[in-house]
Amino acid sequence: MTALIETSSDRWTRMIRSTGVVGLVTFVVLFAALIASSPGEPPFLASPEEALAFYLNSTAGWVQAAMAVAALAAIGWIWFVVGLCLLLGRAEGSPPWRSAVGLVCGVILAALLLLNTSGNAASFGAADLDLAVASYAFDVSSLGFANVWLALGGFAVCCGWVVLSTRIVGRWLGWWGIASGLGLVLARFFWTSVIWLLPYAAFWIWMIIMCIQLVRKPGAVLRAADGRASPGGERP
Repeated sequence: MTALIETSSDRWTRMIRSTGVVGLVTFVVLFAALIASSPGEPPFLASPEEALAFYLNSTAGWVQAAMAVAALAAIGWIWFVVGLCLLLGRAEGSPPWRSAVGLVCGVILAALLLLNTSGNAASFGAADLDLAVASYAFDVSSLGFANVWLALGGFAVCCGWVVLSTRIVGRWLGWWGIASGLGLVLARFFWTSVIWLLPYAAFWIWMIIMCIQLVRKPGAVLRAADGRASPGGERP
């Protein structure tokens, strides 16, 4: 019987496909949890009365469970970001500085979900909130969300830049990533307007397409990555 020997290419191919699967699952879980945990959420410029009413409506047990699921999705997001940036780093060659910057920017979203708990705390203790505290907690959550667009924009621009220069999954996805990333950065300056929804939606659609590419063609993606860098890590 011939022994099956797993090669480095096999491990990379499995990692690429796993990264795509985790990214898609994370997207579904994260947005399902965020929608479930935000019943009747007011706009960014909510009045203190609207903020307090929102938190009072968020004290149900299933809402608290949804918040915990959103935090769990943050772990899946880290997995996706690390896997994608490792792949892009392999394609980029040495030094993989754009991939490294993209990695750091990408994990900031997970940090927000795991560490920025002002909104969660306000929902948990809503019965004891006064108007001023409710308004402050809501503003902290809203501004934290708006600020994370800058990090997501940096992640998309760095990843798109590598994709564009290496053509690892197609130049059009590189342009899409750069455009959506720059849009998110610009949206931060108009964060109280609904215009932010356009680059935000474009970013997540870009992420979904990237994940589908990784799931469908992991071998082709790996060959494309290997074809763009010499064994020494320098560009041919």
